[in-house]
Amino acid sequence: MGSGCVSGELKEGYTVVNSARGHQWVSDESKELDGQDLGPEPMELLLSSLVSCKLITLKMYAARKGWDVDGLKIYLSLIGGEGVTVVEKRFEFSSNLSDQQRERLIYISGKCPVVKILSRSISFKVV
Repeated sequence: MGSGCVSGELKEGYTVVNSARGHQWVSDESKELDGQDLGPEPMELLLSSLVSCKLITLKMYAARKGWDVDGLKIYLSLIGGEGVTVVEKRFEFSSNLSDQQRERLIYISGKCPVVKILSRSISFKVV
């Protein structure tokens, strides 16, 4: 397996125990979808990965610029469309940044590695 290997094991119902590098977390479906709601749904985990990547990328960028981004929040939601899925994003800046700095951070957030992967075609192969 390549870098970034994550494994999952199906448990009771729709509960999945995920593992990576010695860490474990649970994902599940909501009770409305006959799950036990023991953890985030798969799409919430996908958005969580995207939010995390964006925030880490912004922290690294801001550190190089000497900007304070502590307390920065990003909210993402998926909007389905015909043939395309749109991720709506909203930023909440709590620090004293100029409008120009905020605009730059919003732009840079689109350059994180997860965005780059999700923006390309993805193929799957069984090994």
